[in-house]
Amino acid sequence: MSWFQANRDKAILGVIAAVVVVLGAWGVFYWKNHTNDQAAEMLGAAMTIYDSPVVPPSSVPGAVQQAGSYPSEQARSEAALKAFQSVADQYSTAQAGLAARYHAAEALLQLGRAADAHQAYQKVIDNAGSSIYGTMAKLGLANTMLAEGQSDQAIKMFDDLAAQRDGVLPVDGVLMQLGSAYEKLGKKAEARTAYKRVVDEFPDSPYAQSARTQMTVLG
Repeated sequence: MSWFQANRDKAILGVIAAVVVVLGAWGVFYWKNHTNDQAAEMLGAAMTIYDSPVVPPSSVPGAVQQAGSYPSEQARSEAALKAFQSVADQYSTAQAGLAARYHAAEALLQLGRAADAHQAYQKVIDNAGSSIYGTMAKLGLANTMLAEGQSDQAIKMFDDLAAQRDGVLPVDGVLMQLGSAYEKLGKKAEARTAYKRVVDEFPDSPYAQSARTQMTVLG
């Protein structure tokens, strides 16, 4: 319909043409919503796998795996990854496809495939802009860089996210991640500083008590 409004002074459209335009617009609207519904349904199924319980195999002879569960975290992550990638590949331009790619990156990192997770997170960042998934992907990428040994780049990304007071991520949560990153690198003083910021700047934060505990542990 937007095309018709932009060109109505340049073309003489009869009743039949107008009906075709209306029906065409309705068809596109229906197809798009139908596609989004399908993508959302597939994403929901993938999330169900991702959140499934891990139940170690029974030692009882003849026992079968409990329905809806997985024998290990690795098995669950592999199944979830396959499901998320299917959504991302089939619906790459839909919001559900973007969400699926983000969760696929999470699964890849859990499986120890840091290089693949890096690429997946970067693809989300490139396509999601400043949306919640784009910002969350930056946090995931920072953790991935940490796993890859790119500590300087990881710390810088955590710092940049913590500086975004009006961003979509809670700063106190990012600071906790920053403190944890410093701990993994053996930098106790820097970790303590990050946790202290949580306590000082966000005294009512749900992370405040955890931050105090970590400060005590670090001494």
